[in-house]
Amino acid sequence: MTREAAGAAIRALREARDWSLADLAAATGVSIMGLSYLERGARKPHKGTVQKIENGLGLPPGTYARLLVAEDPAGELAQLTQSAPPAAPGASAVSRHSDSEVLEGHAEAHLESLRALIDRLPAETSNEYETYIHTVIAQCVKAEMLAANSWRVAVNAGAESADRLMVHLQAIETIRAGLLDRMPESLAARFDRACARSGLPEPVIAALIGITGEDMWDIRNRGLIPPGALARVRAFVEAQTSSES
Repeated sequence: MTREAAGAAIRALREARDWSLADLAAATGVSIMGLSYLERGARKPHKGTVQKIENGLGLPPGTYARLLVAEDPAGELAQLTQSAPPAAPGASAVSRHSDSEVLEGHAEAHLESLRALIDRLPAETSNEYETYIHTVIAQCVKAEMLAANSWRVAVNAGAESADRLMVHLQAIETIRAGLLDRMPESLAARFDRACARSGLPEPVIAALIGITGEDMWDIRNRGLIPPGALARVRAFVEAQTSSES
């Protein structure tokens, strides 16, 4: 078969989950353009890109390679996701109930992986301590996006796994918040707490500091502060701290 047919099967799976290209990009770390190229079969994807997409969709390693040689990529993908093949043209490539169960299993795997990473945290006196925590926080953000998208799919399908997926999402958020608390002297961590104490909506805080919504996300969830906003972020934190004194 062709890259076009393999990419079409991937696109059908994404659409069956009610994921936009932006949703999949957030779950995989692959750019929207890169995802679009793969789904259209416009160019041969890099091995690393394929692996990220397979992981983000909860597919077994080597799925894309199997789709390239399959006579019926959509049917092959349906079998790999433990779902019956589509009965007629235009039908969803996967069963939403079965799909939500696959996504729940993937969310559980993410949660266990994060817990394993926490167990391997280096000593606080280590030079790698803060860098390691930032890395795990980034993994938490990706896992939360995946769990949130999976929850939406489960709700749309009326699947019982929706409640369990929400529990997974809350557990991941607890891990992220706990990691931020491990760095009490971090300006980003203090900013995150200041935002919560202020009671102001995030768009208002972003306007006060002169940053974008994406910058707000990066600061609160990944601890990444734009260099040009450092002084204003620090001033906002000090203002919230003094208001409580």
